[in-house]
Amino acid sequence: MDSDLFYFCAVVMDTSYVVKFIYSGEAATVPLLHNWSFLDLCNSIRSRFPDLIQGKFMLRYIIPPDSTSCFLESEVDMRMIFRNLVRYNSDFVEVFVTDLPSSSESVVSNTVCEDSSTMLEENDYLGCYRVEAPKSYMTKGWESYIHSEGQKFEGGVVEFRDKLRKYAIEIGFSYEFVRNDKVRVIAQCSKKHSQGCNWLVKAHLCRANGFFMIKMLVNVHTCHGVIRLQKSKMMGSKVVKSIVLDKIRANPNKKAIDIADEIKSDYGLDVAYRTVWYGTELAKTALHGDEVESYAQLLWFSESVMKSNPDSRIAIEFHQETHRFQRMFVTYGAWMKGFQSCRPILFIDATFITNKYKGQIIAASAKDANQGLYPVAYAIVDSENESNWRFFLEVLAEEFSKHPMRRVTFISDRHVGLVSAFPRVFPNNPHGFCFRHLMANLSDKFPAGSYLKDRIPYLFMCCAYSRTPEMYQFNMEILRSEGGDIVAQFLEDLPKENWCMAYFNGEKFGEMTNNLAESFNNWVLPLKSLPILDINDGIRVKSMASIAARKQDAQEWLSELCPAIEKKLKENLEVGRHWRVSRSDTYVYEVHCQKYNSMVNLETRFCSCGEWQLYSFPCSHALVVIQQHGSSLYLYVNELYKVEKY
Repeated sequence: MDSDLFYFCAVVMDTSYVVKFIYSGEAATVPLLHNWSFLDLCNSIRSRFPDLIQGKFMLRYIIPPDSTSCFLESEVDMRMIFRNLVRYNSDFVEVFVTDLPSSSESVVSNTVCEDSSTMLEENDYLGCYRVEAPKSYMTKGWESYIHSEGQKFEGGVVEFRDKLRKYAIEIGFSYEFVRNDKVRVIAQCSKKHSQGCNWLVKAHLCRANGFFMIKMLVNVHTCHGVIRLQKSKMMGSKVVKSIVLDKIRANPNKKAIDIADEIKSDYGLDVAYRTVWYGTELAKTALHGDEVESYAQLLWFSESVMKSNPDSRIAIEFHQETHRFQRMFVTYGAWMKGFQSCRPILFIDATFITNKYKGQIIAASAKDANQGLYPVAYAIVDSENESNWRFFLEVLAEEFSKHPMRRVTFISDRHVGLVSAFPRVFPNNPHGFCFRHLMANLSDKFPAGSYLKDRIPYLFMCCAYSRTPEMYQFNMEILRSEGGDIVAQFLEDLPKENWCMAYFNGEKFGEMTNNLAESFNNWVLPLKSLPILDINDGIRVKSMASIAARKQDAQEWLSELCPAIEKKLKENLEVGRHWRVSRSDTYVYEVHCQKYNSMVNLETRFCSCGEWQLYSFPCSHALVVIQQHGSSLYLYVNELYKVEKY
């Protein structure tokens, strides 16, 4: 016998050990005999805690001073307890007993038998290679789709064919049709000729109720190799269509590659990408109709909208020679009416359509009183060019002429076609360029990793947010000196009236970016892969639901201002709580800040910092003065920010 093993056995035999069982807040201490097996330990635990059920508990142990908790599941673990007792020079071990959930399999039940000391623990030795529990796939019910003569299918021949194919996939065989029409279907195993398989099904139409019924079924295979495989010849696009309908209904933009992965995971089937793609297209057609037919229904859609919403406008244009769809413009009477209660700013942009015939959606959106997205008009066109932009803007201008419209400010991403068409349609309306896009374009002109790639956009931002001409000139000199010829060329065809606060000649409400247009793009994202009729109707339904939600939300608000504006008002109030105020005239005050002083005129709603005029919302200086003046803060907040307008 090896000397180390002899020493270990000797120590174990000469040492008295104690084990403490702990279960549900109760404890019991018993001697731990050196010849105990794992079964003996479990029996001792059950004798101390009679409520324990065999196979419904698990064990872990700790040997002080080591606080690490170890599994106690087998005879190997039992031997390790004695080894660790010697290793830590300890004579005490704590065993924690916990109940297993009713749905779980007990580790103990795999290792302990009531009437035998045989240890069935092979899987415990495999570690990360242990056998996984079998997964239940969503095809499990398919094996019962075809079961007996006289079985009826209320969906007729379509339902019968679908269930027959799924049954064959799950059982693991393929079949061929002897006869296959709307009245009668006869199918036999594909190995009928090669191996003489007897499997056969005959079904026919019951004319009285339209059901399909199995007349004859020989449901026994006498061929070889009937086993469910991951790849099946019977897994065609029609089966894919039937199992992805709900997925496409929930997410029309779901990609075929993702669906293939889900079929593999949920159904345990390998399906070719082309089969999945075609099945997905069949599902889309079943849900939303044919895309060609969708264009033919646009005139019906237009007539229906005009009957139910007479103040709306839908303009559809077709190619004169081919009579094919060219473009359409849509706005609803409710949209135009609601825009009167929004700030007079429109954010315009275009986003791609991803259905079979592609195209783009041009949209004009506003911000409601709570800073939310409010659609005003959109157009569906083949591309984003000057002709289509002009079409959209001209119809929009016609609609504006029908309503008592304020001077509207437009903000865009400065697309070439839009920049060319805009002054021809709206020559007197301010047009702001999205500062974020301008800054990104400027940054791209400098190499990656260079100091100027971040420095120059920052200096450009200082120029854009300059509130006075003097501040603009100061910042511009720094920008030009550091940016050199690249900046000079960039600014050459970029009028400062379109992007700088100090020179912008319209009401901008502090808006410097076209981010709201991106919000519209995300809003219509689930619709962009649908046929054109469903895109239009989807926008209508989403807008209707959004307006209803606004009305419901507003009824629960208690403040005079919308929540987002109320929050901003409180934030501005907090900034100047410690400032001192001196009165100069009835409505004129001077605010003494830490670094500078500001002059505020309540009568003209003016602050020398420029923020009140540029944002059309009281700045921190103005709010301090309004409180000093003894007036209500809400009197000086634009009506377009109030719940009444929302």
